[in-house]
Amino acid sequence: MTLFSSGMGLVVQIVSTVVLARLITPRDFGLVTMVTTLSLLLVNFGYNGLTEAIVQKEELTRPQASTLFWVNAGSGLLLTVAFSAAGSLIAGFYHEPVLRTITVGISLSIVVTGISVVPLALLKRGMRFSEVSVNDIVARLIAVTVSIALAFMGWGYWALVAGIVVLPVSTATGAFLLCRWLPGLPRQAADVRHTLRFALHAYGSFCVNYFSRNTDNLLVGWRFKAQALGFYKKAFDLFALSTTQLMSSLTVVVLATLSRVRPGSDQYRRYLFGALTVVAFMGMGMAACLTVEGRDLIRVLLGTKWSESGNIFTYFAPGIGIMTIYATHTWIHLSIGRADRWFRWTIVEFIVTFLLFLIALHWGPRGIAVAWTVSIWLLTIPAFWYAGRPIGLRVGSIVAALWRYIAASLITVVATMALLRLAPSFAYMPGTHGAMCRLAIISSWISLLYLGTLVLLHGGLAPLSQMFALALEMLPRSRAMASEDSSLIAQISEEHTVETVDQQMPGKQNYMPLVSILIPAYNAQKWIADTIQSALAQTWPHVEIIVVDDGSKDQTLEIARQFEANGVRVISQKNQGAAASRNNAFAQSTGDYIQWLDADDLLAPDKIALQLEVVKQGAGPEILLSSEWGSFMYRPYRAQFTPTALWHDLSRVEWLLRKMEQNIFMQTSTWLVSRKLTEAAGLWDTRLLGDDDGEYFCRVLLESEGVRFVPGSKVFYRTFKFDSLSHVGRSTAKIEAHWLAMQLHIQYLRSLEESPRVKAACLQFLRDSLMYFYPEQHRILEMAEQIAAESGFELGAPTLSWKYVWIEKLFGWDRVKPVQQLVRKLRWRLEGYFDKALFVLEGRHAR
Repeated sequence: MTLFSSGMGLVVQIVSTVVLARLITPRDFGLVTMVTTLSLLLVNFGYNGLTEAIVQKEELTRPQASTLFWVNAGSGLLLTVAFSAAGSLIAGFYHEPVLRTITVGISLSIVVTGISVVPLALLKRGMRFSEVSVNDIVARLIAVTVSIALAFMGWGYWALVAGIVVLPVSTATGAFLLCRWLPGLPRQAADVRHTLRFALHAYGSFCVNYFSRNTDNLLVGWRFKAQALGFYKKAFDLFALSTTQLMSSLTVVVLATLSRVRPGSDQYRRYLFGALTVVAFMGMGMAACLTVEGRDLIRVLLGTKWSESGNIFTYFAPGIGIMTIYATHTWIHLSIGRADRWFRWTIVEFIVTFLLFLIALHWGPRGIAVAWTVSIWLLTIPAFWYAGRPIGLRVGSIVAALWRYIAASLITVVATMALLRLAPSFAYMPGTHGAMCRLAIISSWISLLYLGTLVLLHGGLAPLSQMFALALEMLPRSRAMASEDSSLIAQISEEHTVETVDQQMPGKQNYMPLVSILIPAYNAQKWIADTIQSALAQTWPHVEIIVVDDGSKDQTLEIARQFEANGVRVISQKNQGAAASRNNAFAQSTGDYIQWLDADDLLAPDKIALQLEVVKQGAGPEILLSSEWGSFMYRPYRAQFTPTALWHDLSRVEWLLRKMEQNIFMQTSTWLVSRKLTEAAGLWDTRLLGDDDGEYFCRVLLESEGVRFVPGSKVFYRTFKFDSLSHVGRSTAKIEAHWLAMQLHIQYLRSLEESPRVKAACLQFLRDSLMYFYPEQHRILEMAEQIAAESGFELGAPTLSWKYVWIEKLFGWDRVKPVQQLVRKLRWRLEGYFDKALFVLEGRHAR
């Protein structure tokens, strides 16, 4: 139904283009295009971004949906008023006074589209694609009918404006009738902020992408005026029309499917490559046909007065096939929830495309068309390389899947062009009838040649069988998922319902996410075996264990490899530090949740299972899970579990405040983090030699919706204090790194809130670590004093224990710190020797 609706949408669009092109002048089309080039950016606020956020969101409640509706509708109203007021500016930019009133009329489409976004997204989330497609076709038919009727009455460009407004009105009406859902009153709902953040990332990507795809209209309209823009826009519309109709519907199906399988899994890759081959098959076939016959097609569809559009289209056509392939890289970004990476890539795309436009502007609209084609060919491979990095998707595998379709298209075009040179009288048959004759004959020839070339390149009928196999595989899945997920719309429409989608789905209680236990190791031969065994002993059955040896000089790597027979993956790298080891481990992982585990620490057997029980009860991937932890040296059974103010369910701000006010922390292995949060937080900071875990989990916290503490879930933290990575000592490099981590902590807290309590917490945080820097680190102290002064406080000097005050009085600060560190080191060593002796005496040996 989706592909059928795409075809029907294409037919409606073609019919409207054919009829209106004969009733309205190129100048009128150009005038409307000048305004829509800007208005469509605002029309898509919410539609591009919020739709994807709702479709891929794991859980959605009625309060969340209602709040999202009112936020989007309110934003649309504000944008409508602002755009309407900007009519004079638009008219002045193009030097066309008539654009003032056109802008006011078209602005109405912004608010109406905003009203339709959430109900349409709910329908798509419920996999009710057939109903969405029918609604879209009906709305387009109504809008086209209105435009054509008014054009026959001589309304000129107002006929186009009316159609632009009627389309979203019809779409919104149909969406509410089909969805049978009405929003409740807006109120604060859990997870809305994260959803809006995702939507804004996606919309930011759309904006940059939109500018890169519409800067050409701005440049052509500004430089060459309305009529030239009218010719150029029709050529571009034909260039983009087939791609847009195919990709818009297919994207919804593919995104909904990919978002429900684990990123990077075999199933994910199978669906992705299957969809890519369908796109390549159809896109490159269209490219071959339109490259040869595009000029004739425009002559037949639009009439002879649009012949200049045909000439421009000749330069667009070679980019049609690769454009359909290029557009699919967004599937990867959105299906794994990385709209932020999509946004970064669209900035690169915009810069490259804009520079090519500036270079090509000298040659007019035809030069701009060439710039378009060149930019898409240049960007395709880098786009897939960047999109696939988070899930380990290699560009080579994509090229291997698609190159035959590209080669078949090129061979077909070259062979057909050569054949036409041999029959010049056929190539230049005059008039519309000659163009129609060429279209029929050459299109048939190209289709046969393209299919035949594909069969030869594949060595069989693989491309055709793949298309049928994909259809058979995905359609039943779509129906099954529709029967499950459509319960959302039914449930969400009832006033009392707050249940989530997953709670309505059969099998939720059997949800079994894969957990990646990631162990960085360096010179840990004494402890690594115990650590790996604690990972293997987890009662949660669905785990993968990855050990990254960071260039150890002892037997760590050899000991770890003894566990490969138990399914443990062991990776060796040159010594780069703990943060780089963790980044490498995560890059190799595929789990839905991440369990970081240092090479000398231990997990209680039910640690992960107890935390995931909270997930099964409804905690989403935006919740950060923590556990109890106790410290020990040699005897884990004597570990001291001392509760702190962080052993509670806490908001992001409250967690950071307590950490910095009381100088307390949660040990690295206590956290269980969803892959979604892990990817959103970014990589471990390799600049930090100490407290890299504290800084990293602050970033994870910022991306989350808060911390859920799970009592009974336990971690055993082995610490010898003076030998730990977190020990700062007198190392200049560690002191500099520790100061950097402190600055980042303060920055993160202030990004959430600026209150008297936050300022006081930052001051206390500075004072607690002041001893590391005082008095010799002058630059750091000046920066710390400045931070304190900005909050209205004075930093002061470190406070010494009574044991060391007399030393400072007699010998000064230069003697206090070495003595203090020596005493602590001796005490810690004695504690270690004593604990080891007891361990041996009690006859308990590490296994």
